Amino acid sequence: MTERRTELSGPHAGTTLVVDEAGVEDGPVVLWLHSEWGTYDDPPVDASVLDRARVITIHQPGWGLSTGEDHLLALSDVALAYWWAAEQLELPDTLVIAGHGIGASIAAEMAIQHPERVSSLMLAAPFGIWDDAIGGEDFFALMPRDVAEFMYADTSGPVAASQFPPARTAHEKGVAGIRRAQTLGPASRYLYPLPDTGVAERLYRLADTDVTLIWGAQDGLAPIGLADRWIERVPQARLVRVDDAAHMVVYESDALSRELSAAVATSVTTDSKGS
Repeated sequence: MTERRTELSGPHAGTTLVVDEAGVEDGPVVLWLHSEWGTYDDPPVDASVLDRARVITIHQPGWGLSTGEDHLLALSDVALAYWWAAEQLELPDTLVIAGHGIGASIAAEMAIQHPERVSSLMLAAPFGIWDDAIGGEDFFALMPRDVAEFMYADTSGPVAASQFPPARTAHEKGVAGIRRAQTLGPASRYLYPLPDTGVAERLYRLADTDVTLIWGAQDGLAPIGLADRWIERVPQARLVRVDDAAHMVVYESDALSRELSAAVATSVTTDSKGS
C-alpha cells in the first residue's frame, strides 16, 4: 500500500524519522500513529479513506525503521518530534490524527500541544490513564503464547493468525521472542510499570476538539472501562464500542475506516465551503 517513502534526518542528531504515504496527494491529511506492536506494514484503512485522503504513517523511533528513541524521554517528546516532521513535510494547517494503543497516546499528546491544528482526533484503545479498579493485563510480563487472548477477540481467526502466527519450530520461537523484545522494549520506556502517563491532567486542552474513542469490548490490555475515565476528562468525546473485537480493534473491525471516512468527508466539505 505504501506509495511514497520519505526519510527525515532529525530533529536530533542521529535521529531518522521514516514516513510512508498512501492515498491521494491532494486530499485531507490523515496522520496514522501505529501501536506498540509496530506498523504491520500498512495503515489499517480501506478504500473509503485512501480514495479521498493523504494517509501518512510515521514509523515510531524504536520500532523498526526510525531511529533516535534515546532522545525521546516522554510521549510528549515524541509528539513534538512528530510536529517537527509535519513542518518538514509541509503538511496543511489542520490534520486528522488517528492512533492505536501507544500511538493513540502520542496522538492525544500531539492534540494537547496544538489543538488548533487537529480537525478530528481518533483514539483507538489508548493508553495513558490507569485505574486500579479497572486494571488491565501486564503485557510486559506475559509470554507471547499468552498475550493473544487479551489482544484478539478470536485468537484463532485470520487477524491473529497473520499477526502472531503459531511458532512451529525452535527457530520460529526464537524469531517471535526477538520480535517481542523489539516491540515491547521501546514501549516500556513510556508505559512501564503502569501505563499511566499523566495525560489525564492535560486533557483539558482538548475542550474544543472533536474526539472519537474506538474500543474493543474484549480488550484485556486496555479494558474498555477506561473509556469512561477518558470521557470524564473529555466530555464531548464519542465512544465507538466494538463488541466483537479486543485490543487490536483497528484490525479486527472496520470501525477506524468508517470513522476516518466520515471525518475526511467533513473535512472536504468544510474546505469546499471555505474556498
